[in-house]
Amino acid sequence: MTKRAKVADIEKRLIEDAVPIDVISRECGDEKTGGRKGHPASLHLWWARRPLAASRAAVYAALVPAAGRKRTTEQDKEWFRALCRWNAPESTVRTAREEILAANDGVAPKVVDLFAGGGAIPLEAARLGCEVTANELNPVAHLIERVMLEYPRRFPGLADDIRKWGGIWVDRAWEQLADLYPPVDDDTATPLPGMQGRGGGRRPLAYLWTRTVRCPNPAMPAHDVHLVRQTWLGRKPGRMVALEPVVNRRDLTVSYDVAEAATAEALGFDPAEGSKGGQVGCRICGATVTGQYVKAEGRAGRLGVAPLAAVVLRKPKKGNKRGVGREYLPVGKYALPVDDECRRRLAEMPVDPLTEPLPNTMRITGGTCMVYGMTKYEDLFTPRQLLALSVLAHEVRTVYRETRDAGMDPERARALATSLALVVNKVADHCSSLCHWIAAASYEGGAHTFSRQSLPMVWDFSEANPFGGSSGDARKYLDETVDIIERLSAGAPVTCIRGTAAALPLADNSQDAVITDPPYYDNISYADLSDFFYVWLKRSVGFLYEVDLGGELTPKKNEAVVAPYRHRGDRQAARAHYEKLMAQSFTEAHRVLKPDAPLVCLYSHKTATGWASLVEALRHASFVITEAWPIDTEMAERTVGQGTASLASSIFLVARKRSPTAGVGLEAEVLAELDGIIEERLTRLEQVGVTGADLVIATVGAGLQALTRYDRVEQDNGEPLPAERFLETVQTRVLDAIFGAVGAVDTASRFYVAAQYSYGYAAVPFDEANNLARMCGADFDGLNGLAGGSNPLVAKAKSTVALRDYAERGQDKRLGYADPETGRPAPLIDVAHAVLWHAEFRPRGLREYLLTAAPDTSQLRQIIQALAGRALRSSGAPARSREAAAAETLLVSWRSLVEGTGAILGRADADAAQRGDRGGVAVPAHPVGASRPTT
Repeated sequence: MTKRAKVADIEKRLIEDAVPIDVISRECGDEKTGGRKGHPASLHLWWARRPLAASRAAVYAALVPAAGRKRTTEQDKEWFRALCRWNAPESTVRTAREEILAANDGVAPKVVDLFAGGGAIPLEAARLGCEVTANELNPVAHLIERVMLEYPRRFPGLADDIRKWGGIWVDRAWEQLADLYPPVDDDTATPLPGMQGRGGGRRPLAYLWTRTVRCPNPAMPAHDVHLVRQTWLGRKPGRMVALEPVVNRRDLTVSYDVAEAATAEALGFDPAEGSKGGQVGCRICGATVTGQYVKAEGRAGRLGVAPLAAVVLRKPKKGNKRGVGREYLPVGKYALPVDDECRRRLAEMPVDPLTEPLPNTMRITGGTCMVYGMTKYEDLFTPRQLLALSVLAHEVRTVYRETRDAGMDPERARALATSLALVVNKVADHCSSLCHWIAAASYEGGAHTFSRQSLPMVWDFSEANPFGGSSGDARKYLDETVDIIERLSAGAPVTCIRGTAAALPLADNSQDAVITDPPYYDNISYADLSDFFYVWLKRSVGFLYEVDLGGELTPKKNEAVVAPYRHRGDRQAARAHYEKLMAQSFTEAHRVLKPDAPLVCLYSHKTATGWASLVEALRHASFVITEAWPIDTEMAERTVGQGTASLASSIFLVARKRSPTAGVGLEAEVLAELDGIIEERLTRLEQVGVTGADLVIATVGAGLQALTRYDRVEQDNGEPLPAERFLETVQTRVLDAIFGAVGAVDTASRFYVAAQYSYGYAAVPFDEANNLARMCGADFDGLNGLAGGSNPLVAKAKSTVALRDYAERGQDKRLGYADPETGRPAPLIDVAHAVLWHAEFRPRGLREYLLTAAPDTSQLRQIIQALAGRALRSSGAPARSREAAAAETLLVSWRSLVEGTGAILGRADADAAQRGDRGGVAVPAHPVGASRPTT
């Protein structure tokens, strides 16, 4: 076993030994929910951005050796708690920087991020004193990185330039657009901050609209149907505000009054009563308007809009110069825009129309507006929004020209203009017709376009005023940008490269670490999403980046994502494309890494397939996987897709270069080595207090070393051992080591036992449970998924899941039987639940159930023992669960209740085998609950 020694001889980094994952996870959560003022992520939206806490922890732990640590386990926790705060004290960061420098012989280590995205990892590597390269294919992300990582450090005082010229930029745009956002109540004379001398009154913060179609009722004169989904405006305790529809059947119109009451019931109507997916009853004539009709009208260009209300600050009370809360004005109390005038001005502007096509085949969680006839990016904006954004984009060019005329260095002027262009993008994100109004106790205001990772249809939308002083305001985002750039001005600039990760412009053996957050299989199509911002960047600074912004839309061909619609609907071809690009990218990582340098992936994906693809890509790129640490990286609740669970945690996957003389391993040797790794890892992790799902995931990750350290692993017959089969074996043996002989059962049963151990019956964030499912070889989605079918194993509610026990599931008469169409055996946990239910609630029916279900009673006993075992109480429950109690009761009577039936079943099976049937009893051809063959 000399090859294993070669891996061990490399100096372990802290991330390969033990890191306080509970502390890091907690700091990630606090970062997401503890306020975002000044946070670099506020510079510009980018999807699935990793928290700075996780990124900083990964960089530090990857570069500092595990040996020679002077801190105790508890001291390490306190150290990471201080280090991982996003606004950590400079003294703590300085100490971390010094430790990293000392570990690298006093030279700043070189770190590269292959898929830099929103720039979190390069930012934290630079903060910790590294020489950093950020590589990214997407041009939108690339420009975000340059403004975040390069320009503030390269041009000292850039924030002051942006503050000065940005103020001129906003003022100039306001002069051209002021008449489109006229004030109301001129007598109040309370000018907005920064708008003194530009007229009194309250300037609307936002305008609320609903979409309309012509009513299909042929028996009535032509009239519009309002597709408004709901009319809530505010829902704070003691103050409920909504729009009450007023129907005028004589004039065939619908208008709205603002209604306010102390409680929802006191309003006297239901503000949530509206359209569902576009389907609604006409308030005027009662005709049903179907979703299909609305789609057809949209594709024919006949969707319209109707005004609902305007939003302003409340009038200040006497002695109080500040408005408190929101006030809502019905139509007639404020000026409406003249769309033809906006279109006329647009036609005269030296800015190209937004004729770029929307991705009509985009498949992203959360729905799509394209099926309603929106075919171009200009369709996502009202005429007033298009004009305002075009003016802002054009004035960026004017500012660039004037700064150059004033003698500013061309590169500095480009940095300034690009920073303003990102402000335009932030305004656009909050100023499209896909922004809905949020009426909640915690927040009352406009949402942004990408509150989900998609472009969904919004029936009633909020049009923000880009000069209103609230959400969508250009000056507000300008001030935020200046603040962030000031905070990011210290340190050496990061080298930002735009190109494919499969061909890095770096020398061989030059990097001290690769730390990256790779694309998540089929979870997010970054290119499709980012086109929304790309089209505005072209119009603001496209002339400064003729290569990066020279295409019609962002490049898609080399994006690493499983997108079947880019491969004529062929999912296998899409998967092969993704796996090829990932393998090529990790091969490049292998080339540029120094021989003893680590690779760390921050990875998260919902399916076992996505996880297996990453493992295979690393294996084929000649990496040895050494560790896997689960880290919670997101807010517990966030909107990703309507009614879907969101990704909430990541895995730190650690790998090293495989020895060039690794050679071929034999399956028997590899499996023997695997058992040793599992035993050592469980002992070590339990010593440092790792339990539950974290223990399972980290041990499975460590077990992957046994396979990936060889160029090839052969079975007894000389055929290569498939990675999927080895993954199954790792999962089985880890679970066996923790729970006893349950690892060899089916994947759903494995997951159930592991989840019981980790969470009990508590509702947990979806992806925390999903990471565990992936390590057990199971998936949540699909008909045969953990959450699929009419009687699922887990209950999934938005962003959480919870186990369902025998009392909830056992009464189902079909539970535990093979699929009648496919003959696929039911999971053993289904049989166990049915048996436990019968034993408790219908004991007389237990014998008949066992005879017809015909389970493998030895495996059934193993699973029942696992459910009753003490290990499952480590989740912190003070007493036994009802399932554990039922399992213990059944085991006491196991011989009489089950084994006696099994003897009868055995004789019946023998007779049936001679007759070629089962004595007239409909039983499956294979024992229910028996696992498929595994190694």
